[in-house]
Amino acid sequence: MTGKLQRRKRLKKGQGLLLLLFLVLAGGCWDRRELENLAVVLGMGVDFPAQGEGYEVSFQIVRASQIQTPGSGVGGGGGGESKPVWLLRSTGPTFFEAVRNATFQSSRRLFLSHNQVVIISTEVAKKGILPALDFLIRDPGPRNTQWLLLTPDDPGQLLDAAAGLERVSALAITDLIQDYHLTSKIRPVKIGDYVEMMMQKTSANTLPVIRIKENAGKKELLLDGTGVLKDDRLVGFLNYKETRGLLWILGEVKGGLITVDLPGGGKATCEIFTAATKVKVEARADQVHVKIEVKVETGLGAQTTYDDLSTTGQLKKLETLQGKAVEDEIRAALAKAKEYKADIFGFGEYLFKHDFRTWQRLQKEWERYFVDAQVEIKVEAKVEGIGLVTRPANYQAPEE
Repeated sequence: MTGKLQRRKRLKKGQGLLLLLFLVLAGGCWDRRELENLAVVLGMGVDFPAQGEGYEVSFQIVRASQIQTPGSGVGGGGGGESKPVWLLRSTGPTFFEAVRNATFQSSRRLFLSHNQVVIISTEVAKKGILPALDFLIRDPGPRNTQWLLLTPDDPGQLLDAAAGLERVSALAITDLIQDYHLTSKIRPVKIGDYVEMMMQKTSANTLPVIRIKENAGKKELLLDGTGVLKDDRLVGFLNYKETRGLLWILGEVKGGLITVDLPGGGKATCEIFTAATKVKVEARADQVHVKIEVKVETGLGAQTTYDDLSTTGQLKKLETLQGKAVEDEIRAALAKAKEYKADIFGFGEYLFKHDFRTWQRLQKEWERYFVDAQVEIKVEAKVEGIGLVTRPANYQAPEE
């Protein structure tokens, strides 16, 4: 009996070794591509060509030899430093063919898996974004985590613009988007997020806008509000205030500042510590009612008055002013969305998920119900900190 057990153990051990050997031999990358044979793309721009149909796609291709780390000394070399990226433009009747046609100019095949940003011209967006992006969604190579933006400028020129402290504009744009929480006045969107939103019942969507800013003869980058898309087509824009109103409703405010005018003159700026939003949508008869509740905690960061704002009375006034400022931002976003007849807040999606029968009754005329919706807004603002000082250094108590 013992011999049989030992034989079984040896058999299992042998099988395990064979399996391990198979994994080692098969563990290589069968489709591995050597870096020196690839053109690594970090940014792409999509526009219409100056002549003909289809798309003009701009590719920002990294020159690995020119990307230096501190003290590396790589890519220096004598007379003047070349750009760390190469901008290649290619055209084709579809995005896919424009990618393949790039091989007429590039000695290396384009590698899209590391691409960071896709910038769509507003002219393309007015005609529809998904037809232009179909290849990026369908092909397994590009990732759905690429940031998606709009621009009123030439996307190629934007990718070729100065990148501030960074050497590659695509990486600079990525950093600008990821730091949105410092102001909460930009809404970052990835390709995967955009496609997911398009599959919802109310297919209005938004994308951040980036443009070129001239500064002392130099072209620099500037995130500049939000584009509103309805049925995949650009219909208008939101400014910074309206964009943050959108983020308040969506519960996506992660930080930023609130500046208010003080009754006695001067201004006060508070930093947002935490924010939470609750939205409830219901229909009574032929009227849609929306209730938005926002709770926000802030801390006083700066003031331009000599008054003591640390007293209980002054803090209450400051909280009231902040609540009014948040409500104004929300109402500004609502007004602009109703003007475009675009439910960018997902009110219809809320009804679909929480009250399907009502949604079935309203969906055919949802645009009208959305525009006529009654919205109740309640904001609770709390000032939870005043910094390292309680009052200005030259504060003088008022005479009694």
